[in-house]
This record gives sequence, C-alpha cells and structure tokens, in this order.
Amino acid sequence: MRENDKISVIIPCYNVAKWVDRCLESITSQTIGLDRLEIICVDDCSTDDTFMHLEAWEVQYPDQFVLVKASENSRQGGARNIGLSYATGDWIAFVDSDDWVEREYLELLLQPVTEEKYDVVCCESIRDDSTELSYLEEIRKKGEGENRKLSVLSVEDRKAFIHAQSMKLSAWAKLIRRSFLLENDIVFPENLAYEDIFWGELLHLYVRNVFLRRERLYHYFINSESTVLGQSFYYHTDMLTIQSLLFHEIKKRGMDTEYGTELEYEYLYTGLLAFLKVLALRFEEPPYPLFLLLQAFTVDHYPNLKDNAYIKRDGLPPLHDTLLQAAFMPIRKTEFLELMRSLKQIGI
Repeated sequence: MRENDKISVIIPCYNVAKWVDRCLESITSQTIGLDRLEIICVDDCSTDDTFMHLEAWEVQYPDQFVLVKASENSRQGGARNIGLSYATGDWIAFVDSDDWVEREYLELLLQPVTEEKYDVVCCESIRDDSTELSYLEEIRKKGEGENRKLSVLSVEDRKAFIHAQSMKLSAWAKLIRRSFLLENDIVFPENLAYEDIFWGELLHLYVRNVFLRRERLYHYFINSESTVLGQSFYYHTDMLTIQSLLFHEIKKRGMDTEYGTELEYEYLYTGLLAFLKVLALRFEEPPYPLFLLLQAFTVDHYPNLKDNAYIKRDGLPPLHDTLLQAAFMPIRKTEFLELMRSLKQIGI
C-alpha cells in the first residue's frame, strides 16, 4: 500500500446550513494533511443557505474541494452515489453533513492499510447532542476491547461474519477501498430513507479483509430534524421498501442460497424489530395499517422466520420473541396500540 494514498471524503448535504460548517471544519483540520484529501460535497437541492456555505469553503480550499449541485433531490443515497462518481481517491470516507470527526480520524483509519491490504477499516462512534464542535478527551476515545483484524475467506467465515455484524451497516465511521466498491457494484438505493441497510448488507457479502479500530472517532449528531429521528412521517415506510429491494438484490446476485439463513436472521433485527421500534417511537399514534403492512411483508418474504436456525439454536429475549410471534398472528387494533405503548415504555 502506497504511503501517499488519497482519500475522497464524500459529504451529502441537504438543508444543513446550521451544521455543515462544523462538519467541514473537522474535515479540514485532519492531522493527515489536506494534500491527502479530496473533499466532495454534494448539495442535494437544499432550500436553505447550505450551498452558500459550501461555496465559501470551496473558495477557501479550491485545491481540495469538489462542489456538486445535484439537478434533483435523490436523498442521501443518491447524493452519495453522485459523490462516488466524482471520486478519484484510493479510499472513500462517507461523512454525514451534520456529524463531525476527531482530528486524527482519517489518519488512524488509513494507518492499518500501510501494512496490510484491507477492504474496509472501521472505528467506533459516539452519539453526541453538542451544538458546537467539540473533541473527546483521550480517555473517552477508547472503546471496548482491542483492535481486530478479520479475514472472511470461506463461506463459513462469511456466515459467521454476517451473523456477528461486527462491521455494522452504517456508511459512516468507515474507510472503504474505492476499487472494492466499484468492482462489486456496491451503491446506495436512491430516493429512499434507510439506505444504509441495503448498502451495509452488500458490504458484508463481499468484504474479505476488515480492520476494526476500537476508538470512538466519529461523532453521530443527535439531530431531531434527521431522517432517523423524524416524527410522524410516512417516509419511515421506506424501511420496508429497502428490505424488499435488498431481498431481490440478493436473489439477483445469487447469494440467497448460501447466506439465506443469516440474512433471514438479519431481517428480524434490521426489518421486523426495527420497523416496530419506528412505529412505537416515531408516531404520536402508531399507525395500525403500517403494522398490517409489516405483517404481510414478513409472511410473504420470510414465511419461515420463526424457524430460523439461529433462533432455534440461541433463542430470543422474551420481548423479541413476543414481537416475532405478533408478526404471524391476527392482532386487533386495540391490541396493537397496547403493544406499542408497552414498547414505548420499556424500549426494544
């Protein structure tokens, strides 16, 4: 691995005039040095002053900045895909425009690849509600456990890797070899929320060598205006659309036979339980029709989920088992609302 490898930092931007300067200050302050960076900001048809903020940064750093104004809004997945099409770096780092990173974020992520060949290097993140740019003290950066190398070289390796989900599904807090993404056609669904679920599962199906850093280097901003935390918006149904796209994409790529059991188990958490959590926490009154939609989707796509080999072997926490059973049995609206009230009280 060459010591002068370049990193393309891709930042999708939509109506983040309040936050994007903080993000970009953390990127331009990286200890690795600006000469190693290509900073690609994709304005996804913002309706506030986001683009003006980005133009000011482009003027300040003309040699590092690539500023793209999308012709139409295609949500975060589309903006990331546009950024990837402009990227020329050896490595890709996706950073969300309301988040920020530690000063040594990119230097530490790149460090392992100077010694061995990796497809992906990951670090840990911290949920942060700070409204100002702030960095962690060294003692708070340390995560649990030691740094780890993971090699996924056989079918059995990959089954264990998918099941463990050591790499997590999010696009951020990762450094990814650009050629790896291009060779395996790993891109984001466009015009949909929850795009990371699709993208992250594909990453797990192809990656061969991963390095896991046990440092908290990425600040995930708890933004009440973000997609994940939005209240009473029906775009949350995109989660099921993403699951449908993923289901068919895996079949198209011929991976459903070898890894069907693992991906079925993944659906339990990234689909069924995640959507029930959204219904309980993101709507003033959880919509019963969306629960019925979830039931129909689950029965249609994963009719044998209750008999999954991992569930049979390891069992489930009582609450998770109750929710799994609920997906396959008739439930009246009053019963559903009572279940949602319980979930809101005790969490999932």
